[in-house]
Amino acid sequence: MFAQRKSCFLDNHDLIHLAFSGELLTTKEARRRQLTYDKLVSGSKRTSALLVVREHLPSGNACLRINIDATRIGNVARFINHSCDGGNLSTVLVRSSGALLPRVCFFASRDILKDEELTFSYGDAGVNPNGSKCFCGSSCCSGIMPSEHT
Repeated sequence: MFAQRKSCFLDNHDLIHLAFSGELLTTKEARRRQLTYDKLVSGSKRTSALLVVREHLPSGNACLRINIDATRIGNVARFINHSCDGGNLSTVLVRSSGALLPRVCFFASRDILKDEELTFSYGDAGVNPNGSKCFCGSSCCSGIMPSEHT
């Protein structure tokens, strides 16, 4: 996805009016699908769009885990690519009154220029040496997509 409007499309901290959406999965189903996706993408440029988000308490303990799979059902947010340098978007859990779960929304982490690719970091969890190849092209690219044991 690329920024398309005025010369400075988004200013730092602007909300992108887009939330990551897809199938809401149990952790058991997310783990099963991740194993399947790992087998399918091995050695190819194809990737899944399974996003695992953990909300943490100030103590550092996780208090909420959300598994969203946009591989088959989702919106255009699934096409926002990863960047090892952190990208130009930040993900933030946004809560609405009356909603059971928060939404995963994107905010500009710096000014974004017209025609600049929109990217965010998919995470910094342990790297799987047999994981999918990273093609982000940043100067700090690790060569492998962030991965973890879902």
